Amino acid sequence: MRLGLKADNLLERVADFLNLAPQPLAHAFFGMMASRTLMAGARLGVYAALADGAATAEALAARLKTSTEGMRALLEALIACEVVELHRGRFRLAPRARRWLDPRSPQAITAFLEFNYAQWDWWGQLENAVKSGQSVDIHQFAPDDPRWRDYIQAMYQLARLASPEVAAAIPLPRGARHLLDLGGAHGWYAAELCRAHRGLKATVVDLEGSVRVGREIIAQAGLSHRVTHKEGDVLHAELGGPYDGVLLFQVMHHLTPAQNVALLRRVRGAMASRGTLAVLEYLREERDTQGTSAPLIGLHYFLTSGAASYTPAEVEGFLDDAGFKVQSTRPIRHLPLQTLIIAQPE
Repeated sequence: MRLGLKADNLLERVADFLNLAPQPLAHAFFGMMASRTLMAGARLGVYAALADGAATAEALAARLKTSTEGMRALLEALIACEVVELHRGRFRLAPRARRWLDPRSPQAITAFLEFNYAQWDWWGQLENAVKSGQSVDIHQFAPDDPRWRDYIQAMYQLARLASPEVAAAIPLPRGARHLLDLGGAHGWYAAELCRAHRGLKATVVDLEGSVRVGREIIAQAGLSHRVTHKEGDVLHAELGGPYDGVLLFQVMHHLTPAQNVALLRRVRGAMASRGTLAVLEYLREERDTQGTSAPLIGLHYFLTSGAASYTPAEVEGFLDDAGFKVQSTRPIRHLPLQTLIIAQPE
């Protein structure tokens, strides 16, 4: 995936080809404006209101208790972001955007847009993190910090998009009964696997602030009898076992190489001999690969956890050192830049 600017006409294409316009300025200025515009649409309730039907700027302003002038300016900016349309004097959600922005849609990502307010604050500390090497460390918040709810709800919405694809790609042994989800937060990937395998039950191990929200999500889905949450730091918690399957999703990039190998060795000791380990991670290209937006994710990981993104070779090295053999790797269509790795104990 690449970031870029889209020329609207021949003159702009020529200017881009000849490098006449300062693209860094456009990325910084228009990227900032587009991000906050989309975030404001979620926080102010614009998408939820338009999901009920098209409306004028005046009607939306009255319903959402904003100024008419401000609402009109926001709606016109959302048109520029291609999520709202103007039709016969009334604003409506664009058809392609409805599945993502209607809060009632099972594919809605509005919680992630709301979570971007916390991420915006974290990115405001980027320069200090680069200078000092000290991250924001988003996992050290107190359990009752409201950012946990925003964080886990956002991750849950992303998991809903990808969980059917991911679960279908994980080959658990026949008759699998016990699944361990390390750092699984919302527990939705484990829940999807439990629904796909009769008799399978899962234990999710995560930090207290994460577990509090995850329990609610699973309870609301009526799956508490299949998926249970256990409070603990995955680096030190007693894992139990043996498990027919272990999920390690979006965990490695928070850990150092030594921590990853140590954790994987503990996982191997908790697995059944024919068990399956599934690792879901953003994997960066080799450092001499240029032109993609992937390094932005790596910088995000550095900022928020002080760790790093790893190459496929590095992750395979961790697995090999811990006694696992990689069986397959595949990109996830519903989560750009994410790769699913299936491994088994040697």
